[in-house]
Amino acid sequence: MKHPVRMSLALWSACCLLTLPLMAQQRPRVVTNDDLRRSVAVRVDSGNNHPSGPAAPLDEVQPPPVPLTLPDLVTARLLSYSRSVQPHGIYFEALDGTPVLSLNEGLMYNPASVTKVMTSMAALEALGVNYRYPTRISYTGAIDWSTGTLMGDLVFSGEQDPSFVTESLFLIGEKLYEMGIRNVQGNLRIGSGMLLNLRSQPAVIGSEILTTLDRSRWTPKTEAVWNAVRGVRAFSQMPVYHGITISPGNALADDHTTPRYPLLEYRSSPLLKILKSINAYSHNEMTHVVGARVGGAAGVRQYLIEKVKLPPQEVYLQTTSGLGQNAITPRATVKLMRYAVNWLEKRNISLGELLPIAGIDNGTLQRRFTSPDLIGTVIGKTGTLSSTSALAGILYTQKRGLLFFAILERGSPHSLRPLQEEIISMVAADSGGALPLALGSEMSPSLCEDAEVMERVTARTAGTSR
Repeated sequence: MKHPVRMSLALWSACCLLTLPLMAQQRPRVVTNDDLRRSVAVRVDSGNNHPSGPAAPLDEVQPPPVPLTLPDLVTARLLSYSRSVQPHGIYFEALDGTPVLSLNEGLMYNPASVTKVMTSMAALEALGVNYRYPTRISYTGAIDWSTGTLMGDLVFSGEQDPSFVTESLFLIGEKLYEMGIRNVQGNLRIGSGMLLNLRSQPAVIGSEILTTLDRSRWTPKTEAVWNAVRGVRAFSQMPVYHGITISPGNALADDHTTPRYPLLEYRSSPLLKILKSINAYSHNEMTHVVGARVGGAAGVRQYLIEKVKLPPQEVYLQTTSGLGQNAITPRATVKLMRYAVNWLEKRNISLGELLPIAGIDNGTLQRRFTSPDLIGTVIGKTGTLSSTSALAGILYTQKRGLLFFAILERGSPHSLRPLQEEIISMVAADSGGALPLALGSEMSPSLCEDAEVMERVTARTAGTSR
């Protein structure tokens, strides 16, 4: 019995020795990053006509490593952030129309406050770059110029100026003092088109006007606002605020029945400067006021389709500010940015006069892209909702020149913002590095910086006049 067993063991050992080399060749290899890079070259070579024959062993094929492309790098970074790339819509395009980076560029995403760029452009085309919102101050009764006394009411009427604020009243009060008016024996009438600090209620507006024009009524808040604006150029010639006295100064809704006479007109800063501030600080309420002048969300969408030539299926607007459910594709967003740059350039205006410069201008982009290689290279608009983060604008690079871009994403804004900066950095590096577009801020320090106050009184005599 022992002999057959020894024979069987011998035969089994011999078989193992004979099959060991075959087993070694069939043992699976660990796939490394170098293999993934080489696979690109292997796929390219597979399309060529090679003589038939056994394939060379994998270890014998050692082409030089193929660098990962920009889309590969970005996709890998996105996958490391989330399980899917679908929440990320990215599109970069060169000045000549060549796509530089594209991912889900045809899908719809919520642009959040990037919508403000759409509203801004619609307003600029409808109203004009230099449009100024007028606020008219007239009076009832009569003025005794010899004593500087208005025996009647001050009447305020406007055209929904979103930039009319407390500091605007300082300019008006000082202009009234300069004209010779010292006191008003009457009340304040507030027209339906008046806005003050974005408030429209006559009682609220009247109270603020009374407290600001009449220095004897100043509150600590009024004093703080005055001290804050004293360094602004518009107030540089006002070392002391005089103002006028008003009594009793009750606030009344204007009934438009009492005869009134023109006194002066306050004209806001040019629309372009107002929009720069709106976009820099991403002010929703001010945008709603501006958007109402161009037909609201429906009017802005119509503008985008008819003027910018966006495909109707690639843009949906519920609001003009970006609040709510709006949607647009990254591709259409880039087309809007290209249109904006071209439209402004025809008027010798840079995009930096409408949108904030990253790392330089105050507002939502002030603390972003602040590294030495990126500061001043991005001009754009942010967009933020609870589960949305967006960034769109232009990036100037050394090798590819001007790039238009849109990054629209779904997810936590807190974690998406650094991701957007990484993507911008990757594109800049792949384009030979970034170049600064601007080295200084083009923002006015005050909404009233370039406002105008002009006298409109028709007659002025030493005695009482109407």
